[in-house]
Amino acid sequence: MSEDEAFRLVHMLALFLFAAGVGGTLLPLYRSWSSGDVIAQAHAFQSAGRSQVGVMLPGLILVGVTGLVWAIRSDIYDPIETGWLLAVEGLYLFVLFVCFPAMSAGLRRARLLALQALKSGEVSPELEETLADQAPLVVGTVIVLVSVLAAALAIVKPF
Repeated sequence: MSEDEAFRLVHMLALFLFAAGVGGTLLPLYRSWSSGDVIAQAHAFQSAGRSQVGVMLPGLILVGVTGLVWAIRSDIYDPIETGWLLAVEGLYLFVLFVCFPAMSAGLRRARLLALQALKSGEVSPELEETLADQAPLVVGTVIVLVSVLAAALAIVKPF
């Protein structure tokens, strides 16, 4: 196995870790927002939060590091002058610095308010407003769509 193949393998494993984190975060969120039970929502928010911090974030960081190292070491692509690779890097930075923090903030707020409602036994107006907002779901869906676009750019290499 050559160095280039080894870096490609590590990068693919990082991509799978990130995809597992996205799935592990979004599936409980979809389930929680469709449920009317505050207890089920609190548990789903806890599960989504653990998956986001424990799997999605490390996968996202590893994807960036391994992808950049693989592109630099391969001597095939210049990460600055190759158009499609620059576009993929831009999409990655968009997910890392815009989408992930927005999703984290919305999820953290929903998780905290659901736990407060669980402890007090009544649903607060803030929780109802947060559940009506569904911002983490929208941002999570944007992450999925951007990831698909980045994968398509890496496969097709249009420019």
